[in-house]
Amino acid sequence: MTLFDSWNSILEGDGIDQAQSDAFWNSYLAKEKDIYDALLTAKQNKLSGTIKEFGEKHDLEPVLCVGFLDGINTSLDAEVDLESLTEESSFDATIDFEKLYFNMHKAKAEWLYKLPAWDDILSAEKQREIKRAYGESVTVRVENKVGRNDPCPCGSGKKYKKCCLNK
Repeated sequence: MTLFDSWNSILEGDGIDQAQSDAFWNSYLAKEKDIYDALLTAKQNKLSGTIKEFGEKHDLEPVLCVGFLDGINTSLDAEVDLESLTEESSFDATIDFEKLYFNMHKAKAEWLYKLPAWDDILSAEKQREIKRAYGESVTVRVENKVGRNDPCPCGSGKKYKKCCLNK
């Protein structure tokens, strides 16, 4: 089983009860927050090394390192092939901070996008702009609907119900 398969097994909650799952996620998300805080504070947008080295640096098991990379993968300039990673695999990735901020909103990870370190990376105006872009991406807009008794949009001059509604 690959590290990525093991991570997916964790995501599916295979073989653990709700209390174990809650304890795992509370622990993992706290570590994830610490990693992001360290990266943002150092303004470090480069991730490199082996999975094992990254894990030792951030006190994570290799499978959790792959989980971290899975979470940040869509915020990288070039995605990492997660399925092929082993403990000895090297990776070199560059974080796009604007994409990351957007994706944190998309994941509804308020504990991450509200980290104070963001203020040194993105201006308040840029943060608002990205938040607005996220909001627009999930907002459903209903176009004006033609009513039965409105003039038909085809231009025939008839009421819609007597014209194109019946076609």
